[in-house]
Amino acid sequence: MKEKNQGPALPYSYLVDNIKVLLIYLVVFNHMIAFQLVKDDMAVRHVWYAITIFHMPAFVFVSGYLCKKPQNVLKNVKNLLIPYILGYSLTWYAYIWCGNSMDYELLRPSGSAMWYLLALFMYRLTIEGLGKVRFAVPLSILFALWAGTRPEFSTYLSASRIVVFFPFFVAGYLWDSRHTQAVRRFKGKWVLLPVSVGLLFAVPHYMISSGIPVDIFRGNHSYLMCGLTDEMGIIMRLLMYLISFVLILTFLAILPDRKLPLTFIGRNTMGIYFFHYPVMIVMSGLLIFKIPQLGTIWAVLGLSLIFVLVLGSPPVDFLYNVVLKILTLCLFKREKEIKDEGLEDEYDSDDELQYELVLKQRRKAIEELAATLETETNGDPAQDVMQKPSQDNSGESREIRRNLSRESLEESSEAPFEKSLEKSPEIPDEPERSEE
Repeated sequence: MKEKNQGPALPYSYLVDNIKVLLIYLVVFNHMIAFQLVKDDMAVRHVWYAITIFHMPAFVFVSGYLCKKPQNVLKNVKNLLIPYILGYSLTWYAYIWCGNSMDYELLRPSGSAMWYLLALFMYRLTIEGLGKVRFAVPLSILFALWAGTRPEFSTYLSASRIVVFFPFFVAGYLWDSRHTQAVRRFKGKWVLLPVSVGLLFAVPHYMISSGIPVDIFRGNHSYLMCGLTDEMGIIMRLLMYLISFVLILTFLAILPDRKLPLTFIGRNTMGIYFFHYPVMIVMSGLLIFKIPQLGTIWAVLGLSLIFVLVLGSPPVDFLYNVVLKILTLCLFKREKEIKDEGLEDEYDSDDELQYELVLKQRRKAIEELAATLETETNGDPAQDVMQKPSQDNSGESREIRRNLSRESLEESSEAPFEKSLEKSPEIPDEPERSEE
């Protein structure tokens, strides 16, 4: 089959890896403080709110930026859907092992961190089409604001989160390295830093003092389920979009674009995301987070770094990939090469101008076939004997036979061809072969 255009290769940049390292660290840290410190320390609660506003939106943006090539459905099933099922099952078992009750609701992954893999699977399957829509980012934001007013967008299949975070994926998909270079060359880029800090301080402070729950930033429920009116919910969600995009620009503008000691972790974030939450559940069940020495913000910062270093190490990443590969080999057949039947272009084109071209090609083929039949007839000895008495009229009779052959072939084959061409106006010339 003709190979699809893969598009230009994504330019490698240490900047993307450094952003991923920072974000995965914030994911681990934010989950860890949620087990204990958020309940006891008001300052930590402010930090928790601030990180929750932007860390997953920024992660989704980076995922969209790295999703430039045409997507393979089977590959995404292997790399995202299977890890989603395994990760949810592991999280569920961790809860049960610790003596907690949790229903096994694979289609409602709100009790785990695996919703992101399901969302990423849906994004990759739809982005090639939806990414071509004009004004895709503002339209997806408007749709997400409306979705918050509808109760049907809920935790089922992470529908609410998929819709809420989709604008960031589209923005990352449309972003390219030229935009990054323009942001990094901008002379006033350092203004973004105090603006980001000010927003991350003011908004959480207002929310905590007003009793607004952090759930509105998780995008998991409607505004009503978060305890907000539709008007207030729309305002808070707009604030999330504003702050998140400002933080994303800040990261792109000021984070170093060079190899650092922890840059390698940016290539191993899947293992960290997959294992960190079940491990934390087990630690919580064993009352490790109750140890007084781990009850400070500094201890949790250090423990989060240990999580990232261990779970992002090459051995853990190798183990994760080996297990995943074994499962995919057991579940899926080997990919077989399918021979091109020459029909892909025929059924893909709707160009009316090709119709006449195809008819001409068919008439040419008929003429060549008629000429072949004439040559074969001329070479038959019996026909030569029959033609001797009437050599004077041989040229005329030959012309008559050729015309009759051509007319009969056209009458017998042109109508079926025209019927098939009405369904498939583009048929490639038979002598040519499509590339495999």
